[in-house]
Formats: sequence, C-alpha cells, structure tokens
Amino acid sequence: MNSVYPLPLSTSAPELCIVRPGRADETGANYTRLLVTDPSGPNDGAIFLSAEVYVDETTDGRAFPVWRSDDDGRSWTLVAQVVDTFLGIGNRYQPSLFELPVEFGGYPRGSLLLAGNAIPEDMSETHIVIYASVDRGETWSFVSQVDAGGPAIYDSYPHATTTAVWEPDLYMADGQLVCVYADEREKDRGMLQVLVHRTTKDLQHWAEPVIDFGVSDGYQRPGMFVATGELPDGSFRAVFEVVGPTIVPVYIASSTDGLSWGTPDDLGQLLVSTTGTTLSGSPNVAWRVGADGQVNLLVTGRLSIEADGTESNLALFNSSGGGGEWQTLRLPVSASRHLDLENSGYSQSVTWTNEGALIQATSILNALGSHDIVVARVPIT
Repeated sequence: MNSVYPLPLSTSAPELCIVRPGRADETGANYTRLLVTDPSGPNDGAIFLSAEVYVDETTDGRAFPVWRSDDDGRSWTLVAQVVDTFLGIGNRYQPSLFELPVEFGGYPRGSLLLAGNAIPEDMSETHIVIYASVDRGETWSFVSQVDAGGPAIYDSYPHATTTAVWEPDLYMADGQLVCVYADEREKDRGMLQVLVHRTTKDLQHWAEPVIDFGVSDGYQRPGMFVATGELPDGSFRAVFEVVGPTIVPVYIASSTDGLSWGTPDDLGQLLVSTTGTTLSGSPNVAWRVGADGQVNLLVTGRLSIEADGTESNLALFNSSGGGGEWQTLRLPVSASRHLDLENSGYSQSVTWTNEGALIQATSILNALGSHDIVVARVPIT
C-alpha cells in the first residue's frame, strides 16, 4: 500500500452529510459538482452543488438540482431545479457550475452559470446549454446554447459513428467566457473524440470551435476536461481522461493563456504519484495558494489505482503548481471503488472551502442498490 501525503487534516472524523438519499426505484445520482463562491461577492461565500439525478423531478422533464450551503459545507438546502425552458426535452447530464468574477454579458458580478447537456428521453440529440441565476441560485433562466450534437450514445470502439457532444466546463480567459466540451464529430480524421472550446464575449454569440486535444489514432478519446481557471501567475491547468487504455488514465496539461493548449495530439503529463498511484477516469481539479505562496493542486478521478493494483479512493496532491512530485492524499469519504463494478464516485468533486476545510461531494452505493449524494468536510489544521 502507498504512503499517504501528510496534509494537516483534523484528527476528528469528517463531517458527513447525505444531501440526497438514493431511492430503490432509481439508479441514483452521479457527476457531483461543487462551486465555492467569492466571500466578498454577492453570494457571500456560499457553496453550491449540482449533480445528475436519474429520475424525472419536474413535469418539464429531467432537471439539474442545485443545493446551497451557507455554513461552509456543513449543511445543504435544495434551492432550485433547473428545468429545460429552452428545448423542453430535459436537462439530463453533466452539470457544471461557474461564478462570474466580473460583470459580463449583461449579468452582474457574482451571477451563477450552469452549463449542462439537455437530452430527450429517447436520447436522440445532445445540446450544451447555459442557464444563469442572479439571486444566489434561487431562480434560473436560459442564456444560450453553445453547441448541439447527435444522439447521446456512448461507443468508444474504433468503428463508432457517434456524433454527440458532452461534458461542458466553464472558465474565463482574456476577458472571454470559455466553454470546453467533448465532441465526437471528428471521426473522419481518425479522432474518436476531441476536446474543443468555444468562446463568447456576450454570452449569446459563440465563436467557432477550436480543437484543444485530439489524437488521430482511432483509439484514444480525450474527454471530461476540467480547468483550474486562471492561476495567480496568469497560467492555466486542466485535467482530462483518456478512454482507450483499460484504466482510463488522467492527464494534466498547461496553458499560458487558457486559449491555446499546444498541439492537439500532445496530451500533456500522465498523472502518477511518487509511489506509482494513478487516477482512473472522470477527473476534477481544485487549487489554492499554500502558506509558502506556491499553488497547490488537488486532482481526483473516479478511483485511484495503486502500484500493486489496489483500487482505492485517493486523490493526487501537488504543492508546486503541477511541477515536481505528486503525492497521494486520502479523501474524506471512505468508499470502495472498483474499475469494473458499479459506478459510484463517477465525476466526483473535491475542493477547499473559504474556511480552509477540504470538502468532497461524491456518490456512494447504498443498501438499496442506488447512489446517495454525500458531502464530507474535514478541517485542515
């Protein structure tokens, strides 16, 4: 077993909150997304959470739930269901949250954006859409559609003909809002899936897609991109998975401006700890400035795979902006993870709160065979 990085966490047990219990008549929930807001902004440092929930919650089809915590992640209240008022087909998959740091596109500083994938019950189409809230997540309105693709069918084999778009992520760069997402429509170039970005200066008109990552080998599928946003030195980091290899490895890449990530077939750096632990699939990344002024990075996957093959629930931690060594870090939620069994932990989210605690939102298998959405919080001493 690997040694675990000695981040100075509290010796007390993590504070665990079941935000939404999974029910026996559903598969549960996944794709948990946390957003810690600016304590000096209009959201007063509130933390927001969304997720995929696989039941019809409203008469308008599937919706993205939004929970808010006003006590640094200790307790949670469901404040909204973001329904599909644009297409009327349902907001189904892959919600992602973002807080505008400045006034932008007619929306005031502190406005919340939610990007996600609207998909009908027959899974016949995919739509990357954006909604906004100006009242701390209580109400939401449609903003714009970033892109639309073909049926929501997953097929990773070389002969696949799928054309879906997936998994949006938002950040700002050079005064523009950037939306990065996975696109399966470059197969005629041998790319089973690529990561592309589109930019907007007004939240209404989107520039043409630019391919950020893609490999013309009919095998590797980069996807599930999540960026740090701009770091103190003006650079950016991002993590993503690569489907193809059995373990679905996680890579990290760097950009000087958040718009150019280099040659598309250069996937960056494979993430592996000093003791050989790698991450598997659906990554996320968080950052903070450490006491020494260096940027700390924390990266999660759905699970980790240690050098001896042990499947576990560890994160990778780096204390120098992504350069140098990566260490393993035990996560607050104690959960079993397996590469080939049920899908708990899919696209989990871990970050630091305004009080300096480490907080994790994830899904865990319950006794009913469903998934609970849970949030665990542990102080850093």
